[in-house]
Amino acid sequence: MLRILLIALLAAPGAMAAEAPAAERLLTLAPRGADPGTQCTADATWCVQLGEPAGDSPPPVLRPGSQARAARAPDDTFAIWPALVTLRDGGFLAGVEVRSSTGYSGGGGSATELQLFHLSPRGEADAKPVLTVPIAGSLMIRACFSERDMRRRRGACHDEYGFSATLTLAPGGTAARPGLVYATKAWAYPRGASRMQDSNEMPPLRQADLVRRRDTTCSFTRRMVFSAAAGEYRPDRPLPDCSDYTVP
Repeated sequence: MLRILLIALLAAPGAMAAEAPAAERLLTLAPRGADPGTQCTADATWCVQLGEPAGDSPPPVLRPGSQARAARAPDDTFAIWPALVTLRDGGFLAGVEVRSSTGYSGGGGSATELQLFHLSPRGEADAKPVLTVPIAGSLMIRACFSERDMRRRRGACHDEYGFSATLTLAPGGTAARPGLVYATKAWAYPRGASRMQDSNEMPPLRQADLVRRRDTTCSFTRRMVFSAAAGEYRPDRPLPDCSDYTVP
């Protein structure tokens, strides 16, 4: 099923006549009233709107938006990334958070991907994202199927996995785009939990194992640098495979 979204930049009436901010800043967005599809800066000068077009009618925005992303599963949900980056050329970087989830016997999981788009000074979004990275993941997998399992697991009857990430501005960057810092944290519970190994084949848990273990491989920081040739941000070093945390 093809699902088309609109991402659009809105400006307060007083800001329409003024030039867009020509400095690199990371502004925080918050919901505007009861509408989660519109989020604004604290002074309401800049807002980002996300929605699905109704027929041929564009959304009622002060500055036109354009197609942002498609080709997602019907059960995915979409939200505005609660930040807006202003650029030196008067443009912006705005993001869409795409959340997918799944359920299975005795557990389930969800994952959220950030798609970052470049918007022109007129508020028009490019058709393709300049950066796509996982920013959240949460999984719970059943590990007890009998009283014996409960005893061996000391009552911890689910393996749990968590992942979170932030994206912030970095000093420097190219003339076209600022540098970005992508920082992640990943953990598993209990100690020794692994999606690659059957928990029932592992030794019985000890009391000391009933803690969250930080995954040092998937807890990392990368600088994202914009490649004008590729039209996207790329990490300064390869990203590790963290699908155990980011794929439900």
